[in-house]
Amino acid sequence: MRDREMVPEEGRNTGSDFLRERFRRGDFDRPPLSGPAYDAWRELEEANRFRTAPPLSDGDEPLISVLMPVYNPAETHLREALESLANQTWNGWECCIADDCSSLPHVRPMLEEAARRDHRFRIIFRKANGHICAASNSALAIARGAWCALLDDDDILAPEALAEMARAVQEHPEAEAFFSDEDQIWRDGESGATLHDNPLFKPECDPDLLLGCNCISHFGMYRASTLRQLGGFRIGYEGAQDHDLALRVLEAAGAGRMRHIPRVLYHWRRHTGSTSGNLGVKPYAREASLRARKDHAERSGISVIFETRPQSVYTGLRFLPPAPLPALSLCILLDLQEFGEVPDLAGRVRAALERAAYAKRETILCCRGCTPSGYAREAERHLERLAADFRCRLFHEPCNDMPALANLAAGHAHGGTLLFLQAGDIPLVPDIAERLVGALWRPDVAVAACRGITPEGAVAQAGYAVGYGPESAAGEGGAWACPSCAGLELRSGGYFGWAHMAHSVPGAYLSGMCCRREHFEQLGGFRESEGCPADLDLCLRARREFGLRTVVLPGADLQYRKIPRPAAMSSRMEQGGIPFQNPHLAWTPGGWKLRPPRRLS
Repeated sequence: MRDREMVPEEGRNTGSDFLRERFRRGDFDRPPLSGPAYDAWRELEEANRFRTAPPLSDGDEPLISVLMPVYNPAETHLREALESLANQTWNGWECCIADDCSSLPHVRPMLEEAARRDHRFRIIFRKANGHICAASNSALAIARGAWCALLDDDDILAPEALAEMARAVQEHPEAEAFFSDEDQIWRDGESGATLHDNPLFKPECDPDLLLGCNCISHFGMYRASTLRQLGGFRIGYEGAQDHDLALRVLEAAGAGRMRHIPRVLYHWRRHTGSTSGNLGVKPYAREASLRARKDHAERSGISVIFETRPQSVYTGLRFLPPAPLPALSLCILLDLQEFGEVPDLAGRVRAALERAAYAKRETILCCRGCTPSGYAREAERHLERLAADFRCRLFHEPCNDMPALANLAAGHAHGGTLLFLQAGDIPLVPDIAERLVGALWRPDVAVAACRGITPEGAVAQAGYAVGYGPESAAGEGGAWACPSCAGLELRSGGYFGWAHMAHSVPGAYLSGMCCRREHFEQLGGFRESEGCPADLDLCLRARREFGLRTVVLPGADLQYRKIPRPAAMSSRMEQGGIPFQNPHLAWTPGGWKLRPPRRLS
């Protein structure tokens, strides 16, 4: 049995002192995001959830139809699922149950008893077994609500799950779908207690992450009219029906109308036979998921190759460039001072030029600073040779830092696409430019960026994450702009598979950043920003001013010569939220860690 500290009564009444002390001790800081850290976080969240939740506003209260396909659940599991509905703090719901010819003797009596006790349980007993998609469609057929939420027959809803969904409907009337965070539950064999672990703290709706895995999953709720317009659940996609549905809703509504609720509202049961505990249990689900994603890519006009991994829910994406190929300006940024520090710098620049092959490429070699005494002639000889061999245009610019040098390089560019590389960083795949251009040239993307790799072969960065530096404890101190996934081994996908999958991030690092010149000029290029690195600032402005995403592409890998370090951020940069980062997560040098529930801060 896991060691679990009990919250004393006075801690429950005040709801904070005891648990805040656990934050200070560091109980919340130990990765992974499970065990005592998550237990304490849940206790603090639950101690305050009801008195801090704003009341629902007057007006039309939405009826929520909870769709529950049922087939031979264990008696205890089904009872707990039904009880989790009966115990909801929101009364405006009905549960539409479609039993798919269950053979276990307890199922029908238990469902009939639930309907006798509470008229909101509405049940249809199918005459033939049709699997989960057919059963879900039967439940949808009897639904009367304006919204349909999805609940499996062995899982549990948090008591406030439907209240939170109803509140979200009132706050975002334009939305077509809502989804929440979730965790897993399991029965401890020794004590019989239900324990919670493996929380999934999700970002806002990310089209690329959804193309790589089902990042919507539980708890999902969809506008009923949209569900019916799309034809409900597609037969033949059993095991991946929720993923397929989310992708089709994304096409119909757009990511902006699929709203994320950063609350753990769904508890996914882990047991023998469930995909939450074993990827190999339902291999047909993995195959159906891949078909659903390929269908979505074809319908959406996305040219992409899916790079699957055995026994993994995470899929790599290799985006293909459009035709005709956009013209690319490769901007190599070089600090002449480093010629004296790195004897092989010219060789590394040559390697980068050779490996960043692209059919319609111009190359700009932009230099800043002064060559150290004794290296001037050697540096000039190397630069002239590089310019001649690769038809580079060579510029010497007086400026103070790399972002300013990048602005000057962009001013010399003729191509519609800009790719910035710092001298000394080397592409690890020959088609890196094509991968970046393929991901970039989509209407909702401002920046496509490389994953950084250390010389030792670990992850150097997978975009920016906001967290806390070495001087700060989680939940305290100032904000830091950090290299996400730094230090992970390449075989590790990390939390949510972010180190392996293409996904949207708050911002990208300058070296390996690819953007359209049009967007770069509209944003005014890189600018000096107090309390925020210039490259992160550019990406945040693209999101806030134009609604455009920044995407990091594992597979488009760049070996870094210098490893990024955390940089202090102004707290004002967090105002309005950090895009594509769950507010409950913070990146630290030790990995993702939990922040205190924000309503208590």
